[in-house]
Amino acid sequence: MRNNVSEQPRLAVIGAGLSGLRCAALLAEAGYAVTVFEKSRGTGGRLASSRLDGLTTDLGIPYIETRQPDFCQWLETHKTQVQRWQPRESDFSLSAAQVNPARELWVGTPRSSAITRALATKIQLRTETRVSVVWPDKNGVLLRDESADMLGHFDQVVVAAPAPQAAPLLDAVHRFQARAETVQMQPAWIVSLLLETRPEALAQTDLIEGEHPELQRVLRDSSKPGRSGEVWTLQASRQWSEAYLNLSADTVMNEQVAALVALTGDPLVVKAHRVHRWLYCNAVSTESSVALWDADAAIGVCGDWVAGGGVEAAWQSGTELARMILSSNP
Repeated sequence: MRNNVSEQPRLAVIGAGLSGLRCAALLAEAGYAVTVFEKSRGTGGRLASSRLDGLTTDLGIPYIETRQPDFCQWLETHKTQVQRWQPRESDFSLSAAQVNPARELWVGTPRSSAITRALATKIQLRTETRVSVVWPDKNGVLLRDESADMLGHFDQVVVAAPAPQAAPLLDAVHRFQARAETVQMQPAWIVSLLLETRPEALAQTDLIEGEHPELQRVLRDSSKPGRSGEVWTLQASRQWSEAYLNLSADTVMNEQVAALVALTGDPLVVKAHRVHRWLYCNAVSTESSVALWDADAAIGVCGDWVAGGGVEAAWQSGTELARMILSSNP
């Protein structure tokens, strides 16, 4: 633990998604020395983005939809990282697409990961580091990586990983571990396509959602603010993703493109593609606590799965956990 109360309290956050980075940013602003450990190469979690032949594609959450006042205010004040988006929407009947003024949709600019990068400006970020042990001892809370090498002792630790990845890290707080083990996570296949031309049947359509046996969503990424080209994202339906979870990426791409061709009746020329399998796409939980904090163990948990699922829940969870930590450490 700290030898001098005047020293900055040291906080570790495991997971560089929206919830973990929101919590990290608030505590960094409050004077904490924050280190975020992320197993992947960059920030984002399900707000991750990628390049597709020089253009941008969002691999995870296609947009943010929220009416939560604090979250809306934060989005409004970060116009360089996020903008409102009003797509022309249709269902899978391909009826006339229209803008739905009742929906408040936001997208990251120039890509979704810009949102989490904006939250990471005042923290130390250690990517490609997989934490395997979180354990309180006389010196604080010890972290070790997957090779059992010590990552250091911290005054407090926040676990902001998906429930199946969080559960093994919560041995020191059994009730939190038990909570994580009850959460079901639904998978999803995502296929990003760079097309040679825009399908004629979708000439006036940016977003398709509804009931379909193979597709959950068809979205034109290139219609988002600041984007260009003909980049489209296909999200497989939950039932299809669960049934074909172990298909090869090429097979998934061919099957999803075939479903889009059958839907539109237009032949497609695919110039480039990217396929991503999200094992932990949507959280299904019977409990909702916003955030979890054990002051004695100095271990907290936040994430969309804690607060009920979705981007708004992730934001609220990270915000609430930061408040709880600050309240217990005035």
